Amino acid sequence: MTARKSLAALAAAFGLTLAVNGAVFAADPTPQAQAAFDRGIAAYRGGDAPGAVAEWKEAAEEGHVGAAWLLGNLYDKGAAGVAQSDAKAYEYYLQATRGGQPEAAVRLGKIYLEGNEDIGLKRNYGAALQAFEAGALAPRADAQYYLAVMHRNGWGTPVDRTESLRWLFLSAKKRYAPALAELGRIYMEGEGVEQNRVDGWSYLQLANRFGTEEDRAVADEYMEKYDGWMKRGEKESARDKADAWIASHGGT
Repeated sequence: MTARKSLAALAAAFGLTLAVNGAVFAADPTPQAQAAFDRGIAAYRGGDAPGAVAEWKEAAEEGHVGAAWLLGNLYDKGAAGVAQSDAKAYEYYLQATRGGQPEAAVRLGKIYLEGNEDIGLKRNYGAALQAFEAGALAPRADAQYYLAVMHRNGWGTPVDRTESLRWLFLSAKKRYAPALAELGRIYMEGEGVEQNRVDGWSYLQLANRFGTEEDRAVADEYMEKYDGWMKRGEKESARDKADAWIASHGGT
């Protein structure tokens, strides 16, 4: 089983939602690190979760990026018998990010974006921006969305709506619903772009179509807000535009 499949299988076993895409390892782990990681897998399959965690800690200490990423998630969620710990999760996410794991970079960016008083970590927009940039170049849609938000709000960087739009379009191209909803809002409001209700409504329809339940709630809220702005025939035009967008981006 490949390293990526091993991590995905373990994530499923722990009830974690690891989207193990992008580089799992920035470089091949050392033989010692890989051996410890593999022993952890064997221990877990044998029903020894504490032994597995101990082996993965050893692997992480030896520089195994996948082990650090997995441990970050375990401590984040309090899974596999480990006590939930924001401090440990941060520590392992930081290691995994430095090792080139793009989803860890997104998790780390969100921690910096909010800060965490419990572990003495102040909000750090500069560090958040750097983390999201690493994930965005992977390229992860969620990182691209957060990077767009940073540029639009001037968090850790001067306000740059053009750069924000660039990242939003890249994220939306991957059908990332929050980016689609944000584009809908921007075009409905004419925020830094020429106002276009048909474009705006079509993006909101796409966000509703591709999003999670939470994403759809956001899109629905926007649609309720802007419903009275739409003129006769514009919703139908927006639906046609959304259908054309889907066709041009491959799939249904």
